[in-house]
Amino acid sequence: MVLSLRTKLAASIIVVVLAMGVVSTIVGTRLFGDSIVRQVQESVGQDLNTAELVYSSGLREIETYAQIAADAHEIERAILNGDRATLSALLSSRRIHWGLDVLTATDAAGVVIARSALEAPVGDDRSNDQIVRRVIERRRPVAGTVIVKGRELALESPALVERARMDILETPRARPSAQTAIEDGMMLRAGAPVAANGQLLGTIYAGILLNQSQHIVDRVKETAYRGETWRGKDLGAATIFQGDVRIATNVLTADGRRQVGTRVSEDVYERVIVNGGRWIARAFVVDEWYMTAYEPIRDLDGDVVGILSLGVLAGKFDAVRRQTVLTFAGVSVAGMALALIIASLLSNGILKPIRHLAMAARDIASGKIDTRVDVAPSTPGVPDELTELAEAFNSMADSIVERDVKLQENARKMTESKKLATLGQLAAGIAHEINNPLGGIVMYSHMLREELVRPENRENVEKIGREADRCKKIVKGLLDFARQTKPERTESNINHVLKEVIALVVHQAMFRNIEIDNDHNPSIPLVDIDVTQMEEVFMNIILNAAQAMDGRGKIATVTSIAPGGSYIEIVISDTGPGIPQEHIDKIFEPFYTTKEIGRGTGLGLSIAYGIVERHHGSIRVESEEGKGTTFFILIPIPETAPEM
Repeated sequence: MVLSLRTKLAASIIVVVLAMGVVSTIVGTRLFGDSIVRQVQESVGQDLNTAELVYSSGLREIETYAQIAADAHEIERAILNGDRATLSALLSSRRIHWGLDVLTATDAAGVVIARSALEAPVGDDRSNDQIVRRVIERRRPVAGTVIVKGRELALESPALVERARMDILETPRARPSAQTAIEDGMMLRAGAPVAANGQLLGTIYAGILLNQSQHIVDRVKETAYRGETWRGKDLGAATIFQGDVRIATNVLTADGRRQVGTRVSEDVYERVIVNGGRWIARAFVVDEWYMTAYEPIRDLDGDVVGILSLGVLAGKFDAVRRQTVLTFAGVSVAGMALALIIASLLSNGILKPIRHLAMAARDIASGKIDTRVDVAPSTPGVPDELTELAEAFNSMADSIVERDVKLQENARKMTESKKLATLGQLAAGIAHEINNPLGGIVMYSHMLREELVRPENRENVEKIGREADRCKKIVKGLLDFARQTKPERTESNINHVLKEVIALVVHQAMFRNIEIDNDHNPSIPLVDIDVTQMEEVFMNIILNAAQAMDGRGKIATVTSIAPGGSYIEIVISDTGPGIPQEHIDKIFEPFYTTKEIGRGTGLGLSIAYGIVERHHGSIRVESEEGKGTTFFILIPIPETAPEM
């Protein structure tokens, strides 16, 4: 049987349309689904970073309280005088005021001499305690997470024993265990030395029991999710585990009780507690699936004693994924159906235009979305449907281009909004946490200044106050970056600004074995800059260089007029280990850091990048592993530059 050209054409188009539709539907739905999973995992990972910051800030807060108590003159006098009643009263008032569970004093050998409860026993030896031992050995404050035995909690307060003890509940997917209850407690604890005239008098240690204390997990949830819900349930939840048992959590039972006493699933236990690594994946939490992130909690000896966990209900993202896949499949099916209907209306007289249309369709499918079909007016023998088809094709292509542009723009805005919102929350939290100890530094520096007689000593104390005020300005600069604050520009000499920064850091301990080589062009013109913000840029780069070199090496600073005469170029280089190429493109991203936890937030270079951009300049970095790193900063010269 001989088929007509129209039949062959229609059959060919049907085959092509069906094949392209099925392939694009399968590939597209899988790509969309995988993309959503990756985005959720990245988001949960960033939320876990926020949780770590909140947890660390709690430790720093307790460390601050221990230091303040150790520095108090009345506590020092009570220890010297052996006045236990007064010492206990002082410890009790401070413990209650600061919301602590434990505030205890020991002598220089680590033997307890007073607790915040007057009737509490004394005389027990705490010299082997992780915190007390390190404070005595190092003569400086120490903070960390510790596991405290039930008998030790009883010495501090019987109420702590009751809080720490909890029954272990049967939990689906948990590892087999014969343990039915926990008696010990997990605490955030810090200690500080009490000294007079260079002699160690004793130690003060403070702590908060995490068992059944919801302060940190609720603070993490509020910071990360701000009360967002899905189908009547909290979208996100934070949990602290002691070993593999939940001791503080936002995960609720059906009747609204917190799921303390339940255990982590066996696969999470193996990856996080046994192997000691971070894990981000879909996990079964008690009775719900969550997209979760887990981070091991280690004590001062580096042993894994618990888990910090954050997660969001997987059901919400599963629903979004299903809806996206169904929508994409529906659009594909509708497109195929439309194409088949159009194919049935074709005839021999439109063979050439159909070929053009098929070629254009293949171009669109291959990614050339700017392809369009010429639309000719209807002529005798050519049906109006051909013109309509061509117009519909072009309209569809325009819609695809428009949708693609909107999707890219929306993705960019969402990413930027997420980063800025996280940065704004972090900046506000840092300002709150740093300004409190800075206020104490300023207050004690003024008090010490009034007590000193020798002018040189008073001058040193005044320097402490000035540097503390400068720290406050740095915090303000961080907030300015997060809020995109416009620089307060003045005509300034870049050489002078750079020298001021070097003068501030050169006397620090880490710079004792670092050689600083300056080559500053004295003829560079004045530029309009915010001096405080630009000092922060230079300070961040120089301090990063010193830390990378581990206090040994050479830092060189060079200023010159860049080729073309429109910019001043500042070059800061070091002889450190260099930056791996895989990190070069990420070092200016907020929160990206290769430093150990607690040594950096990944904000320094992103702040520097934002400041330079707001000055209409640019900053870039070149580095080779083993040969050091060089930063290049360009600051525009005003059209009519003032003479030096």
